[in-house]
Amino acid sequence: MNTTFFHIPLNRRKLLHRLLLTTGGILTGDLYAEALTLTPRSTEGPYYPDHLPLDQDNDLTQIIGGKAPAGGVVTEIGGRLLNVDGKPINDAVIELWQADNNGCYLHSKGVQKGKERDPQFQGFGKITTNAKGEYRFRTIQPALYTGRTRHYHFAVVQSGKRMLTTQLYFAGEPQNEKDGILRGIRDEAQRLSVIREFKPMSTGSQDMHATWDIVIGMTPEDPEQRRKGPRPR
Repeated sequence: MNTTFFHIPLNRRKLLHRLLLTTGGILTGDLYAEALTLTPRSTEGPYYPDHLPLDQDNDLTQIIGGKAPAGGVVTEIGGRLLNVDGKPINDAVIELWQADNNGCYLHSKGVQKGKERDPQFQGFGKITTNAKGEYRFRTIQPALYTGRTRHYHFAVVQSGKRMLTTQLYFAGEPQNEKDGILRGIRDEAQRLSVIREFKPMSTGSQDMHATWDIVIGMTPEDPEQRRKGPRPR
């Protein structure tokens, strides 16, 4: 797993580079934490699964007993879970849920009009971070559905408490500029931190991948906050 990339916005990368030069390559915890961007909170949305699948592993493309892989472009997402000081967080659960290749969710009301849910797609998965805070999912590129840009839903649970609910977006997606939830993230650095470039896994490959480090604070969320999304800043 590639674990060498933090998401640091360009202006902060330049600041960090200057700090490294002036400090002889040594940064204190306070300076390093200043360079990190907290992953913004976002609404849970209406389609968190109301019936969790029996298979809840981190490979959503293949279900136990499935006759075929899920339809869609295979996509891998991986990175680290970090605290505000840049230290990895181990033994935390990261959940992923999303629309399938038909724009349908694993939810009793999540089937789009005129569409059918892909029975081979798991729809929800989770993984526990390792000692280095690493996580990885194998899934598909979600289809668009009315009113939203292409996105994934993520939640971070630590010691049984939901610490973060957020969404991840695709760089270059035309609908990004019209998406109310994405545009509602007022802090530019935070908004950029949840937009990632997905690239082919290898030359000529149709499969895609992206690296995304998630940075969380110490305060758990409450259910009301998850429903309404980010608090005004």
